[in-house]
Amino acid sequence: MKTLQMTFLTDFGKSYQFSVANPKVNLNAQTVENVMQTIIDKQYFETKAGRPVTIKSAKIVDRVENILLKKD
Repeated sequence: MKTLQMTFLTDFGKSYQFSVANPKVNLNAQTVENVMQTIIDKQYFETKAGRPVTIKSAKIVDRVENILLKKD
């Protein structure tokens, strides 16, 4: 399963990570940066860590599971 992980710095000086499961296959850095900047500009999130104010990073994480044993 793939996940897009976007990390912001908040107005409290903390990191805040927002994840999206199953992102579009053809995402590029510019598209993700534009979305992240829109999240900041429109103040879409208010979190315990503060409000996102700066883009820190973004990455796609691809997780592969190999079931070794499963009993039902």
